[in-house]
Amino acid sequence: MSAASGLAQEALPLPQSVLPRAELPSPTPVPGPAIFIKPTKSIKPPVSVVASAGISTAELPPLQIVSSPSPDTRLRRLVVVDATMSPESIRQTILASGQGRVPVTMAGGVSAPAPVLTDLAGLFGSTATEETQKKIIETVRKGMGSSSRPLKRVEVVGWVPTHGVMAIAVYPES
Repeated sequence: MSAASGLAQEALPLPQSVLPRAELPSPTPVPGPAIFIKPTKSIKPPVSVVASAGISTAELPPLQIVSSPSPDTRLRRLVVVDATMSPESIRQTILASGQGRVPVTMAGGVSAPAPVLTDLAGLFGSTATEETQKKIIETVRKGMGSSSRPLKRVEVVGWVPTHGVMAIAVYPES
């Protein structure tokens, strides 16, 4: 019992009077008016990209959206947009998604059921070939429409090959 009480006493904090104190020199007042010394360097915070903040494309790092990927591009992210969105808002969504880490981004009121996202997950990491694009389009077309009325039109609207981002547009039923 004495060993346990000895450990308990060691774990208790020491009073302030027992702890050593560092002696700091007191500042000496400088005669005359206070002057401001201009720094030689300024440190700027890193730019963060947040899609919901409405950042303009001028503030984003230059990413290039192309119509077809290079042969060695791997699919890392997918952006599904409503085709009725303006071209500029589609472009901003694609660029913002290229900077994020979310594998599937839905924009413009588009939503996908969980089975579609599960089916799409198996395609991530694959090389961006025409076959891969067809599989993604078919998965979205069948999965996001109803069983009686699949979506009539789903198409690729762009790629950001440096980030492996593929953007597809979903056209609403008419």
